[in-house]
Amino acid sequence: MTILITPAAENDLVNIWPYLARENSDVADRVYQAAEDTFQALSATPRIGSLYRCKRSRLEGLRFFPVGKFKNYVVYYREHPKGIEIIRILHAHMDKQRRREPKE
Repeated sequence: MTILITPAAENDLVNIWPYLARENSDVADRVYQAAEDTFQALSATPRIGSLYRCKRSRLEGLRFFPVGKFKNYVVYYREHPKGIEIIRILHAHMDKQRRREPKE
């Protein structure tokens, strides 16, 4: 299955590692690997994530799922015919509005 990663999601990953590495690079590595493992699991079983409920049509079909053991990080994604598209990877403490409406 194909895993597409939007520029916003790629940016999220690029920013998560150095943020965590300031305190502990081992944890940063484990979170990054857990995100990659989560992408693989989602591509194999795309409907495992919860459906994101919103009346905005641009968010239709959006799902979310926690990143492995790091439940504070959430992957927002969509199914597509050949796999999944990763939209965002956000931390639970991020701005409430961003969590409600993960922008692409």
